[in-house]
Amino acid sequence: AFETGGAEYIVADAAGCGAALREYGGWFSDDPTWAEAAARFSDRVRDVMELVAEDAGTRSRTPTASTLETDPTSRAPRIAYDAPCHLLHAQRVDSAPLLGVRDETGLDLEPLPSSSDCCGGAGLYNLFHSELSVRVLERKVEEIRAGRYDAVATGNPGCIMQIGAGLDAAGVTIPVVHPVELLNGSE
Repeated sequence: AFETGGAEYIVADAAGCGAALREYGGWFSDDPTWAEAAARFSDRVRDVMELVAEDAGTRSRTPTASTLETDPTSRAPRIAYDAPCHLLHAQRVDSAPLLGVRDETGLDLEPLPSSSDCCGGAGLYNLFHSELSVRVLERKVEEIRAGRYDAVATGNPGCIMQIGAGLDAAGVTIPVVHPVELLNGSE
């Protein structure tokens, strides 16, 4: 279907899924039937924030943060960014979420000091190794608490759930969102 569809890109909004889709070329490299098609497929996979960042600046924007409830007379919201492992380490996408959100909304995401480290979610790791998973997460929760952020953004559903659960358990009541959610209302 992707071969015949004619789409320039195959867009993923979940870092783990995007990482897997980008591996098809390698997975099928020894398959005489699928090797070329799988390589073409992998070459077309993009994280949604890569396309947002590429498009940034091509249209007029009005800075907004409609998904965050803030008083318009107060300071701009402080939003922490935590890079999903599958986006940063597997797909090698680092600045696109930061640039895309900034250029589309006027908001600056602040990478957590441990942004390049795992949150402890790691797919199903948090279910099978919950004690270690919680210990890995504690550092991020403390950074978020100390930073007094208004929200946290990360580009993988598992990370959103892991960080959200950690914040909830620590009594920190701020939203954890996908960077795309920050774009709502930016046009």
